[in-house]
Amino acid sequence: MKAVFLFGFVFALIFHSPLCAQTAASASADASATNSTQAPDDATRKISELVHAGQYADAQKLTEGLLLAYPNDQRLIKAKALIEKLMANGDSAGSATAGGSQPAADASQLTGMDKVDYNALIALVRQAQQDMDMTEQTKLLQQFMDQSSVFLQQHPEQMLLWQLRAASAISLNEPMEGYEAGQKLISAGAANSNDANLQNLLGQLKNRGWLDRQEVEKQTRYDWLIGVWSGHYSWVNKKGRDVLHGDFMERFTKTDTGFEGRSWAVGKQEADGNGNVGVKITILDSGDMDMTVSRSPDWVHAATEVSSDKRTLKATFTAKAKWTCGAFSSTCEEDRTYTGVFTKNGP
Repeated sequence: MKAVFLFGFVFALIFHSPLCAQTAASASADASATNSTQAPDDATRKISELVHAGQYADAQKLTEGLLLAYPNDQRLIKAKALIEKLMANGDSAGSATAGGSQPAADASQLTGMDKVDYNALIALVRQAQQDMDMTEQTKLLQQFMDQSSVFLQQHPEQMLLWQLRAASAISLNEPMEGYEAGQKLISAGAANSNDANLQNLLGQLKNRGWLDRQEVEKQTRYDWLIGVWSGHYSWVNKKGRDVLHGDFMERFTKTDTGFEGRSWAVGKQEADGNGNVGVKITILDSGDMDMTVSRSPDWVHAATEVSSDKRTLKATFTAKAKWTCGAFSSTCEEDRTYTGVFTKNGP
């Protein structure tokens, strides 16, 4: 999985980058050096506000002026480069019209704990962006999605958060969340914006079909599969005799083409599993579900039945079993029918 963070979003985080760890002996000297080489926070905050409002020319002038006084401030150097990219992409500098700039964040209007919560959400995205561990990044992005959903119920006007939700939804492959964020941005005038980054974001949503509610509903039709399932399997020969059976655990995750399942033994930790994909589920153009099961080195199609509450999934297929038999170690074979019953754990 690759996280999607457009450089327009990265700009908002530049002036919040963490300082390097300092030892107790050098903390005072380092702090003094930082104060003399970095622009004041109030000044850099003003640059961020100007960019959020689409006033790139004013932001550029302020940045260049600060660079004269603080030529070694890496935040200003990066900001200057990003502003130049924004302006080069044809954005209307300082435009006051809705069509010439991205929707304003209006974060400066927040006070008290609302301001704290907003900054905490931005920090979550920044932390996810910097984390190279994909599992941890996914966890942080999901935390951002959960917490920002609650925050935006009270502050739906915060367009930067909607942009970050749209980008995070793409990273997490969450169509409905991407659709919701896209609709909020469009209703705020994003479709008429000249901001190349914002248009790129909307383009990604459209290419995935996430600006069309019917398409999104089609893509999320089988999301009930996602999660951990308890499984029981049995192999039955032509005489109806159960020749092999057992229990297992299975986790289904979503992919770009459908879903895949990985199993592990009951009583073991999930991480102890072999990690190999044993089940693939593809959503056909008709909207039906097509399951294939690994029978190394081949894959076989399985017929499926789903309970009305979508908490029980039954899969069956017939395959040829081979084994060594007889006094002369000859090969025996017969057709056997596999039946696997998956029961959903949790919500």
